[in-house]
Amino acid sequence: MHPILFRIGNVNIYSYGFMVSLGFLAGILLAYYLARKVKIDPDKILDAALFLFVGAIFGARLFYVIFFWHELNSPWQAFMVWNGGLVFYGGVLFGILGLILACKILKISVLDMLDIVAPATMLGYAFGRIGCFLNGCCYGEECAFVFPWAVKFPHLTGLRYPTQIYASIAGLLIFAVLFFLLSRRKFPGQIFAVGLSLYATYRFFIEFFRTNAKVFLNLTLAQWASLFLVVLGLIFYFIYKKRR
Repeated sequence: MHPILFRIGNVNIYSYGFMVSLGFLAGILLAYYLARKVKIDPDKILDAALFLFVGAIFGARLFYVIFFWHELNSPWQAFMVWNGGLVFYGGVLFGILGLILACKILKISVLDMLDIVAPATMLGYAFGRIGCFLNGCCYGEECAFVFPWAVKFPHLTGLRYPTQIYASIAGLLIFAVLFFLLSRRKFPGQIFAVGLSLYATYRFFIEFFRTNAKVFLNLTLAQWASLFLVVLGLIFYFIYKKRR
């Protein structure tokens, strides 16, 4: 664990905040590069990124505070984003809402924008999960067997599944698939729909290795959300396909 990545004088640079910021930067640069592939003015990406960033951080933190309020020692901790505690699904929901607002203001096609934001998001996600690993959050269950890649976190008992690393690798793989598909896109919204279903599928299975509480039928809240989003992604895919 390296929750503090480095110091500049008396200022601590936290690994979680640093990697999340690096992920946003990587995602914005990638979206800027991909914009011309869907005939969007790249300069408008920078304007839209502000709406996306504010919405995503607000939503991700809001969901964390709502669902993990018992982990907060004081109300002020709700605002300490740099210490970790962001729920990806909350970030996706409010990030998309922010992006839709930006597209309306900037007069950009929402589906075209979502198609380039999808691979950019997964690239950024891969960076963010490395931040989770360095921060020591979002860890896995104790390993049933001793694996060579099992991790001992200082604040936890036993060897754990490095689910943060699994998540980062999954993010990179999904990014690669979406990046490959984008240049072969058949209709607007295709990449977003595929990305939504792929992420939700991966998230459903990785939850079996994480410590999140089971809520119904021995599945976590994230797994139920994932099942819903897999179906939603497939519905979006066929709806958008019919429109072409």
